[in-house]
Parts: sequence; C-alpha cells; structure tokens
Amino acid sequence: MMSSDSEIGVIELADLLAVSERTIGSYVQKGILSRSRRGKFMLRESVRAVATHLRETASARGASSAEGLTAQRERIAREQADKLEMQNAAARREMLSRQEVVDEWASILRLVRSRMLAAPSRIQQTLGHLSAHDLDIIDRELRDALEELADNGL
Repeated sequence: MMSSDSEIGVIELADLLAVSERTIGSYVQKGILSRSRRGKFMLRESVRAVATHLRETASARGASSAEGLTAQRERIAREQADKLEMQNAAARREMLSRQEVVDEWASILRLVRSRMLAAPSRIQQTLGHLSAHDLDIIDRELRDALEELADNGL
C-alpha cells in the first residue's frame, strides 16, 4: 500500500483515476498535474488536483446550463408576451389580419386602375380640341404604365 505522500508513476496514476495515460499527459500539458520528477507524480497532490479540476469543470457546466436555461425562459416569456400583445391589439382592432390588408390594398388598386383607364374620356370632355389619335396615345400610355406596374409585381 502506498502512503498518501508517495510518488506514483503514470500508469499507476491513470489506473487509480480510471483514465488513460494520454489523459494524464493532457492534464500535464494543461497545467492541472505537475510531475515531481520524470514520469512520477505526488499521489495526494495529483488526486487533489484532478478532483479540483473536475469539480470546477462540473461547476462551470452547471452554471452555463443554468444561464442557458434562464436565457431560454426569458426568450419564451418575451415570445408569450409578444403573442399576448398581438392578440390584444387584434381584439382592439388596432391590428389587421394579413388577409384584411391584402383585400384592402386590392380594392384600392382596383380603384386606381379604373380611374386611370377612365382618364382619356375625362380628358376628352375637358380638352375637346384633342383628336381621336391624341386620346388613343394617352390611353395607350396609361395602359402601358399599368401593364408595366403589373409586370413588376406592383
């Protein structure tokens, strides 16, 4: 049996901690473990160092987990508040449904189109000196403009 202040080799330390020799090497590179001399470690100091490292790692994971959970809860609370705010605005008729907006704009655009198409006859009544050819040109320009707007998705 080894005393708690005795030296131990890499193989024995890895076996005692139930890790690979490579993990022991990694702990040395990270500064978690330090050798007492080539290939040897102080038993008590090494076990405490690894235990401390594992405790700190677990604590950090728990904290980030708790922070992540808190952030998720905050995000959900914000989303629920937004949803409730939208429902209340809709109930007060401060917000329209998508379909209501689409329908209203379609109605407005139909009115604009009919007014534009009626413009040549109104112009003829106001400006009686214009020829039929002049009115055809005005009519064609307005129709082309409407068609161009329709082709561009407006």
